[in-house]
Amino acid sequence: MAHSRGTEATRVVSFPFMERPVIGALLAAVAGSLNAWSLGQAGTFATVQSGNVVVAGFALAGGDLARVGMALLSILAFGLGAFANSVAVTLLLRRGRAYSGPVLFVLAGLVALIALLAVTHALPVNALVLGISFVAGSQGNAFHRDHGMLYGNVAVTFVVQSFFSLLGRVLLPTSKEGQAADVRTVLIFGGVLLSFAAGAFLGFLAEAFVAAGALWLAAVISVVLAVAAITRPEGSPVDPAQNAPTP
Repeated sequence: MAHSRGTEATRVVSFPFMERPVIGALLAAVAGSLNAWSLGQAGTFATVQSGNVVVAGFALAGGDLARVGMALLSILAFGLGAFANSVAVTLLLRRGRAYSGPVLFVLAGLVALIALLAVTHALPVNALVLGISFVAGSQGNAFHRDHGMLYGNVAVTFVVQSFFSLLGRVLLPTSKEGQAADVRTVLIFGGVLLSFAAGAFLGFLAEAFVAAGALWLAAVISVVLAVAAITRPEGSPVDPAQNAPTP
């Protein structure tokens, strides 16, 4: 969208609601909280599948086949969550419907259900952990962009790398305009990383006070995001531009 004032022209880029920095940070906090629970319960990661690959290799070297199997099943559950979400999102988009709000409500409901099952010991912990990996895969598939970047649910290493790479460009800028843009992006990446860590910290803290506290925390944040997505200003875009090039 371009606006003109006299001879001066500026270009204003409008990003979808789910790509705003604060939304990316909150989604990363949800991911951190889910990881806090799965790591504490089964020694696996809900979202960081590269970590699960390492866990599988480490456990295999130590002869711990049960942990190897759990890590591999977590990877599979994550993938199935991404697949199921892709199908659901495609069906909604074909009907011309925004998917962010409904997907967030469903994921919040699944997390709350798993939390309830954990509190009542209705299912084995490992089965519930796989359910959380499924949810994490769904969230990672639906909301993986923040101003053209992966926000930290499934690409923490990428975010760390980009943060320090851009920090170098901030310290050695080629132009003032470029430096200002890089500073903003560094702040976004840094905020996402801090939110991911904060979600994990608060999740572990919540576990000390409430059974399945990390899951309840993730469910509450997801509901807040769902309500915000549905009640956004009329006519404004909401869903991430999944296949758009990085700005």
